[in-house]
Amino acid sequence: MFHDERSAAFAALGVGLASGIPAVLLCTSGTAAAHFYAAIIEADLSGVPMLVATADRPPELVDIGAAQTIDQTHLYGGAVRWFHAPGVPDDVTSTTWRSLGARAFAEASGFIGRPGPVHLNLAFREPLVGVAAPLPEGRANGAPWHTSLRAQTNASPELVSALMSAWEGKTGVVLAGRGAGAPDVLIELADLLGWPLLAEHRSGCCIVGKSIRHFDSLLRHASFADTNRPDVVLRVGELPASKVTNQWVTNHAGVVHAFVPMGKWIDPDHRAGAIIADPSVLRAVRDALRELPLPVSRFSDSWIMADVLAAEALTLSMAAEGLCDPAVARAALSSVPAGGALVVSSSMPVRDVEWFGRHRDDINVYSNRGANGIDGVIATAIGVALTGVPTVCLVGDVAFLHDSSSLTALVQRAIDLTIIVPDNDGGAIFSFLPQATALPTARYEQLFGTPHDSDLVALSQAHGLQARFVSTAEEIAAPPGISVLVARTDRAANVGLHERLNSSVSEALGVMAQVLNQV
Repeated sequence: MFHDERSAAFAALGVGLASGIPAVLLCTSGTAAAHFYAAIIEADLSGVPMLVATADRPPELVDIGAAQTIDQTHLYGGAVRWFHAPGVPDDVTSTTWRSLGARAFAEASGFIGRPGPVHLNLAFREPLVGVAAPLPEGRANGAPWHTSLRAQTNASPELVSALMSAWEGKTGVVLAGRGAGAPDVLIELADLLGWPLLAEHRSGCCIVGKSIRHFDSLLRHASFADTNRPDVVLRVGELPASKVTNQWVTNHAGVVHAFVPMGKWIDPDHRAGAIIADPSVLRAVRDALRELPLPVSRFSDSWIMADVLAAEALTLSMAAEGLCDPAVARAALSSVPAGGALVVSSSMPVRDVEWFGRHRDDINVYSNRGANGIDGVIATAIGVALTGVPTVCLVGDVAFLHDSSSLTALVQRAIDLTIIVPDNDGGAIFSFLPQATALPTARYEQLFGTPHDSDLVALSQAHGLQARFVSTAEEIAAPPGISVLVARTDRAANVGLHERLNSSVSEALGVMAQVLNQV
């Protein structure tokens, strides 16, 4: 139970993200159903299964001014995989119910196409309270009503041969995001090719010694970015949050081959020379490469050396900065128990984790990057935690306030959830955009900075939650139960702080270049 439909919808999104199984999302008729829409949009764009069941008034009460009645037909437009209004239930149609449920589950789960939301609009007549009758008989021995097979792209020998020919003797990088497939396949593939694996945390490939973590900082160094220009980029799964990395691929790379989650076209820069709708094709390529000798020249070596230096430089530089936003992000990532989950808000938190977070291959990281909205972050984390995994939610202060209704009755839930908030009193990401210097300070603060002057600890405590301020990274931990930790940071200093962190990496790369030139 949730006290508002928007929170319920994002919690259903979290369940689907963490489990891959569609949660059933139920509400009454009228405007209640409209509050589901934002989470349905995200489920659509991110390919998250969800089964939306909206109650509705019977057809004879539509368009005559009956209470709590709106037009709910195709309410969510093209955002759903399938819409169906089976009409008012009766004994005559009862033989269709099992088929209806089975198809709805199949459509939402991606057994027919790409996973996503399904909308069943279910009309009822009064009396709305009754006695449930037995369901129609199912298949013998509990067999499923419908059996469907998930379609897979055929990794034909011709396709495998064409890819290997296109990559033979070339320099390249593998860029892994959410939906990249099995981490062990990508790690071995990159190793067999001698190419670096640039992995963001949602890919599951962030393994020490196997992937490049600080690619954003490395590519901000002009000489490194130019010297390490690849012939080929394998872009696997969704895009990283790093604008610097995506622009480098667009402007510096040669051929781009995009391996995308099934049914989703990901090529915002119109750069990909090939778009292959199934990352599992790479498994067949990996198997074929095993039969060939390893490359003599390894393009990954300079990346690995640079990434080690970047990690050391950032650790030293961050220690001198105190509890800043990147330090909070790094501590939040480190605080997640092994086997747990981190839910990261879009805007600056997801970027700070991607740019400055350490390797973690023993947790799952989720972020609503389909529409890149900041709404429903707490509710999404609640949904993830409801699947039974210890969960940490890293959410900015504005996004926290946006979703504060999800704190209602949260104290009653038997889940492990730690909400960590870097509170810089406003929208920090806009400080990195041209508007920050193009407008007078007062006008910028009004339109973009949007200070809120809210006490987030007091707000949390008003909901009966354990909440406190933290002033050091060491205080950020994820104990059992539910808690809220708020770290007050300086928004005005945030841009300069990020520049200093990246400059520390550039200085380290400069020293590396001098040493290599001497050798």
